[in-house]
Amino acid sequence: MMEALKEKSISQGLETTHSRAQNTQNPVLFSYSFRFDVRDVLPLLTHPADKNTTRVYWAHPSRGFAYAGLGTVLKFQQKNVRDTQEIKEQILDIMKMSVSLGDNSLIGPRMIGGFSFSQYEGSDATWRKFPRAHFHLPECLATLTDDGAWLTISRLIQPDDKSEQLSEDFKRTISYYENRLPVTLPPISRVAVDKYRDIPKRDEYNQTIFSVLGHIKPGEMEKVVISRSHHVKVGKDFKMVSAMQVLRDAYPNCISFCFSFPGKGIFFGSTPERLVRLKNGFVQTEALAGTIGRGKNMEEDRILAESLMDSHKEREEHRLVREQILRKLSPMIRNLQHPDMPQIMKLKNVQHLQTPISGELNEDATVLDLVDRLHPTSAVAGTPTQKAMEVIRKMETHDRGWYSGPIGWLDENGDGEFYVALRSALVKDEEAHVFAGGGIVSESHPDKEWDETELKLQPILSALSGGQI
Repeated sequence: MMEALKEKSISQGLETTHSRAQNTQNPVLFSYSFRFDVRDVLPLLTHPADKNTTRVYWAHPSRGFAYAGLGTVLKFQQKNVRDTQEIKEQILDIMKMSVSLGDNSLIGPRMIGGFSFSQYEGSDATWRKFPRAHFHLPECLATLTDDGAWLTISRLIQPDDKSEQLSEDFKRTISYYENRLPVTLPPISRVAVDKYRDIPKRDEYNQTIFSVLGHIKPGEMEKVVISRSHHVKVGKDFKMVSAMQVLRDAYPNCISFCFSFPGKGIFFGSTPERLVRLKNGFVQTEALAGTIGRGKNMEEDRILAESLMDSHKEREEHRLVREQILRKLSPMIRNLQHPDMPQIMKLKNVQHLQTPISGELNEDATVLDLVDRLHPTSAVAGTPTQKAMEVIRKMETHDRGWYSGPIGWLDENGDGEFYVALRSALVKDEEAHVFAGGGIVSESHPDKEWDETELKLQPILSALSGGQI
C-alpha cells in the first residue's frame, strides 16, 4: 500500500513538473524525499557510483546534522568570484520553479558549493583545474537530522521529455541509489604522510612577516592575514572517507566538509568559523580571531585560556574582526546583538576568542547576499579590507584557492549556511596542499606566527594520515 502511494505521488509530481516545463519551455527541477533508516550518512560517499561522480559531505556532529551528496543534476560555475549576483539569480530562478515532494517540509534539494578566497591565482598551478566558484545540486542527497535521515532524489525535467517514461526512469534512479546504499564505514585507512615542502619556506615566511609589519601603521593598516601551505605526499592509499571520520570525531563542534570533483581534486577540512547563517529572516554570524594552544592538563589549559583573554595583541585582533562584521551588517540588519566580552572556543588543539553576533534582516536578501557583504572578513584578510587584500596579493605568491573562501549551502528560499574554509587541504595527484594562516598586527613576531600556523596545520595532517599523527 505504502509503495503504491509513493509511486502515485511520484507520477503525479512528475506530471506537474513536466507540464510546467512545457508551459515555460524551460527545464524544471523535480525532487522527491523519503525516509531511510540509517544513523550515519558518511557511508553514502562509498557508494559504488561511477568514479566520475561528484561527492560532497557537510557535517556538524554536535548538532546531529549532516549532508552527503552524490552526482549532479544542476551545476553553476563562474570565473569571477566576486560576482555573486549572477550565480545567485540563476540558482534561485530554477529552484523557485521547482517541484519538491516529501513527508518533511524541512527536507529537500540543496545547492552546495563555494568560492575561492579571491580572484588572484598566484604564480602556482595548484588550483588550476579547480573551479573559482562552483555550486551544484546533487542527484542523490542524504540529510541527517536529530529526527532521522532522508534521501532526496532529484532530476531536471526537460520540456521535450517523454512523459510516459519519466516515472519509470525516476524510479530506476531511486533504486540505483537506495538498493546499493552502503550503511557501514570501511576501516580507517592509515597512510604514510611525507611532509616535504613549505610554501613559502620558513626564512621567506619570516621576511614576508617583517615586510607586512612595515605596512602596519595605526589608522592606516591595522592587520593583514598571511597564509602559507605544506605540500605533503599522500600516495594512492589516501581515502577521503577516512579523513572525514578522523575530523568529525576529533572536532564535533566544527563543520567537517568535503568537495570531491573528479579530475579536479578533493578539497576537505574542518572549520570552526561560521561566516553566516540565515533562516526565516534571522541572521547568525560570529567574530573568531585570537588563538592559543591547549594545555596538557585542565590547569595548564585554564592558564592558557586566561593568557589568551588577557593578551592585548589577541584581543585587539579579535576586536578588529568584530567591529568590521558589525560595520558591514548594520545597513541591512536590525537588532544587532552581541556580548561585550568574547568567549573562549575550545577545539582539540587550539583555543580561539569568539563573539556570537545575531540580528534580523530589514530587507529582502538571501544568504548569498550576506556572504557577498561579509566576505572577506578581517579574520581572513585584514583591516581595512581593501588595503589588506592589496598587501596579500603582493606578499603571497601562492594561490589560496578555496582556502579561507566561503563554502556552504542554500535552499529554494535563499536561506542557508556558509562557513569560512579554514583548516583545509586540496588533494590531487597523490599530493595534499595543506593551508593555514594567521593575523599579523603590530605586536606580531614571525616565530610566534609560524608556531601558530603549525598548530593550525595539525588537524589536517592528522586526518591525511588516518589519525596517526
